[in-house]
Amino acid sequence: MSVTRRWSAGRILVILILALAAVISVFPFYWMIVGTTLNPNDVLRGILVPGRDFVSNWLQAVKNYNLPLFFFNSLKIAVLTVVFGLVVNGLAAFGFEKYPSKARDKVFGVLLLTLIIPQIALVIPMFRMFAFFDLLNTHAAIILPSIMSVFIIFFMRQNFKMFPTEIMEAARVDGAGEFSIFVRIVTPSMQATYASAAIYLFLGQWNSYLWPLITILTDTKKTLPIAMASMMNAYTIEYGALMVIVCISVLPVLVLFLSMQKQFVAGLLGSVK
Repeated sequence: MSVTRRWSAGRILVILILALAAVISVFPFYWMIVGTTLNPNDVLRGILVPGRDFVSNWLQAVKNYNLPLFFFNSLKIAVLTVVFGLVVNGLAAFGFEKYPSKARDKVFGVLLLTLIIPQIALVIPMFRMFAFFDLLNTHAAIILPSIMSVFIIFFMRQNFKMFPTEIMEAARVDGAGEFSIFVRIVTPSMQATYASAAIYLFLGQWNSYLWPLITILTDTKKTLPIAMASMMNAYTIEYGALMVIVCISVLPVLVLFLSMQKQFVAGLLGSVK
C-alpha cells in the first residue's frame, strides 16, 4: 500500500510539473493571440482578456504596414529556397555517398569544417560579392546563399547510406541512367528525408533576419522579420498591428510542421520507404 501511495504521489507531481511546463510554453502564444484584439495601451498593461480591436488592428497591419506584400515576399523566398535547396543538396549528398572517389572524403571534410565559421564572419565578403554582381536589394541575394547547406548535405548523406546500392545496380542493368535512377527510384524512396530537409530549410529562411536586413534596402522588398523589426523601432509602436503580423508569421510554420510532423520524425530517424 505504501509503495502504491508513493507511486501515485510521484505520478501526480510529474503531472503537475508537466502541466506547469505546458502552461509556460503555451502562454506566449496565448498572449500573442489576445494581443491582436487589444489596443496598444492594453497590450502594454498586460491585459490577458480578449478585446474588441482585432478588426482595426488587422486593417492597420494590412493597409499601413502592407502585410500582404511582406508575407508574399517571405513566402516566395522561403519556397524557392526549399525547392532549389532540395535539388542541390539532395544531388550533392547522393553523389558524396554513392559515388566513391579518392578526393570525396577530403572534400566532404572541408565542407564540414565550414560549419565552424560564424555567419557574421561571412557578411562582409558576401556583401561585397553581391554588390559586385549588382544583386543587392533583390530577393536573389537572400535565396542564393541559402540554397546550399552543409548541414542538409550531411543530414541527407546519412540517410542515403541506408538506401540499398543493389537497387541502383539492378536499375543500371535494366538500362536506367544515373539521373533517372536518382529521380525515379531514389527520391520517391526518401520522402521522409526530403520532408525533414524541407522543414529545416523553410524555417531557416522564413526566420532569417541578419542577411536580409543587410541586403534589402527598400520597403517593397522587405520580409516579415524585417518589417516587424522596423515596427519595433518606430517612434510610436502599434502593438496590436504588430501582434497581427506576428501571428501571421507564425501560421505557415505551424501549418507546415503539423502537416508534415510524421514525415519530419521519420526523416530524423532515417526512414527509407
